[in-house]
Amino acid sequence: MVSEWKNCLLGEVVEYANGSSFPNEFQGKKNGKYDFYKVSDMNNPKNSVFMIEAENTVDDEAVAELKAKIHPKDTVIFPKVGAALLTNKRRILSKPSLFDNNIMGLKAKKSILPKYLYYFMYTIDFGKFVQSGAVPSINKTIVDNLSIKLPPLFEQRKIAAILSSVDEAIEKTEVIIEQTEKVKKGLMQQLLTKGIGHTKFKKTEIGEIPEEWEVKALENISKFIDYRGKTPKKTERGIRLITAKNIRDGYISDEPIEFIAEEDYDSWMTRGIPEYGDVLFTTEAPLGNIAQLNIREKVAFAQRVIIIQPIIDKRFMKYVLMGERFQNEIESLSTGSTVKGIKSSVLKKVKIPVPPLEEQRRIGAILESFEGKLLTEKQKLERLKFIKIGLMQVLLTGKVRVKVDDEVMSQ
Repeated sequence: MVSEWKNCLLGEVVEYANGSSFPNEFQGKKNGKYDFYKVSDMNNPKNSVFMIEAENTVDDEAVAELKAKIHPKDTVIFPKVGAALLTNKRRILSKPSLFDNNIMGLKAKKSILPKYLYYFMYTIDFGKFVQSGAVPSINKTIVDNLSIKLPPLFEQRKIAAILSSVDEAIEKTEVIIEQTEKVKKGLMQQLLTKGIGHTKFKKTEIGEIPEEWEVKALENISKFIDYRGKTPKKTERGIRLITAKNIRDGYISDEPIEFIAEEDYDSWMTRGIPEYGDVLFTTEAPLGNIAQLNIREKVAFAQRVIIIQPIIDKRFMKYVLMGERFQNEIESLSTGSTVKGIKSSVLKKVKIPVPPLEEQRRIGAILESFEGKLLTEKQKLERLKFIKIGLMQVLLTGKVRVKVDDEVMSQ
């Protein structure tokens, strides 16, 4: 029964752990006795739940000189100041370690399990509690006064185990995505420079390519439809509007979803009408994101987007523009001190390798198969994250109770 749960303040069930000052002259040491964590270490993929790898370490001598505190295994840590605070990252120390004074730590008392504390802290959005001022921050008082519903230890253990199983699935999926990305990147480099089955190559202004390939400027093999400049009036419904914000690394995102009025379409889309399969290019903020138009119904374009209609295979064109060689080229040609961008007139002059049409199609098909695998795994990852959020909402509040057998309850 939920009546078994205890309503209390977080400060009643945890001990506060202070970070330590970490001057530059003490940083950079490897293979020391203790890991000394900074907020940036939380971005390491290996530290997604437990902190297991640090950029900096210290020995007992440095700990004594710094008058620093060594915190025990299972301390829950998170950023307490600056923009990092708003990312709501939570981590657990995997061994006795230190952390700097941009981090806050919580040590679980006997009535709460460290892993349960970790998941509870993930439900807290510190953006709602930050102290006013130029730099967002939180303090001990804010954390101490957070309300928490605390089930018996045996139920905490079961809840933590359920959420941990989802975390493990998330980590495995992230590893698969990372590995597939690496294979795809290597395959793109190989196929877009060496092709399929070639043994003879030639030197060109864009590097070495197969003898049968040609080098052509984009303007000679494409029509450009430029929808940069002003933004149309947006409406709550109507015809879908695609801007640079929707064009991600290889695909069109559903976020944000924006529209223009149907009666405005003809007067707005005067520069040219996009066709299914056209290649989309963002000219700035971000520069060089590429996607292929996979929407068959009418869509409108605006804001930093160029539509490329190639006479070569559209799928091959997409991957050439996503390739390392092309991306490096447009980066070198970009201008702007704050936001990097490229002019349409400059982009048109960029040269790319052009294989025979049949080879274009084969290369596109191979790379698309890898992209399909990536998309499947990325969709799986999003579902798992959604499931985790839903489970935390119901399990950590007692809205849904876990089944705990008698053997577990007696432990």
